[in-house]
Amino acid sequence: MFNKPFNSSSFELQSKRLPNGLVGKLLSKGKVFPFAIATETISTAAVKDFPPSAMRKAEKDKIKPLFWNEEELFQESFSMWSQIYFMFSALVRVFLFLFLPLFYILLFVGLAFGEGGWDERKQDFYDVTLYIFIPLLIPYLHYKLVSQGYFFLAPFLRSKPLFRLNRTEGTVTLYKDNGEVNFTHPFIEFDCVLMSSPTAQGHLNYVLTLAHRYNNYSVGVPLHTLIGSNQMVAEYHRLWNMIQRYMDVSQPMPDIMVLEPSRSRDAITEAHDKCIKRPTRYWRDMSDEEFSETIEKIRQEQEENPSFGHVLNIFKDD
Repeated sequence: MFNKPFNSSSFELQSKRLPNGLVGKLLSKGKVFPFAIATETISTAAVKDFPPSAMRKAEKDKIKPLFWNEEELFQESFSMWSQIYFMFSALVRVFLFLFLPLFYILLFVGLAFGEGGWDERKQDFYDVTLYIFIPLLIPYLHYKLVSQGYFFLAPFLRSKPLFRLNRTEGTVTLYKDNGEVNFTHPFIEFDCVLMSSPTAQGHLNYVLTLAHRYNNYSVGVPLHTLIGSNQMVAEYHRLWNMIQRYMDVSQPMPDIMVLEPSRSRDAITEAHDKCIKRPTRYWRDMSDEEFSETIEKIRQEQEENPSFGHVLNIFKDD
């Protein structure tokens, strides 16, 4: 039923999963993470790159709402043109800061120690500077301006919706490439599956997917985009725990930076914070150095603790 939030202490038991659906296919290649009573464990990989300075800038600029609040987690991805732009910008930086300096160094070394003088080398210098350095400098400066927040200079840099987790409604939504809704279903109707695949270098890449249990969809919700594909397995357990904690309206939201401004707007979380006398700006008043040290301390402490709490049996008996 839609518009009914997920509550780990009171939920409707679910039917068994379809053997021939996407989950069944994924099970042959991966491992299902169970529903459980979520703990305070967080995914440090998901939060470490958003320090207090970034939060203060986001609060000051107010250009765009935070992707995660008391109502929903809204994950976006880059459009095709955005990906092409960033790839091109990366190549430009490689040429500007690696190949061109190397060329100028070799040119002046040859000028200082080689045969011939400036007259024999000046044409190479002028050609490279005029036809390579200056043309590459223009897109580099454009990239720097865009990185500083001047997005009007790049109207083609548009993100597209990827998925949405709604805490207040208890739903999960996946979007198509064109931005239209692919599907929306209750959170409890999804299985969380971790799959791995080897790279050419022999390492393992991981994909953490929410697959709908009762429809034969060919795609799932890519939760791993929140932390990448190169984490330790335990970190995906912690991410799943953090997601469950967020979606479970019987519990306070995860205590992380991005959700701190929203804590007072969620009744359960606000009551919890008052009970433990949590400072309203615990994370935001830290320096970036203090934040990094705290996250690292949490990461080390969590290595000794279970990634989630008591496992829930969400299925009906046969």
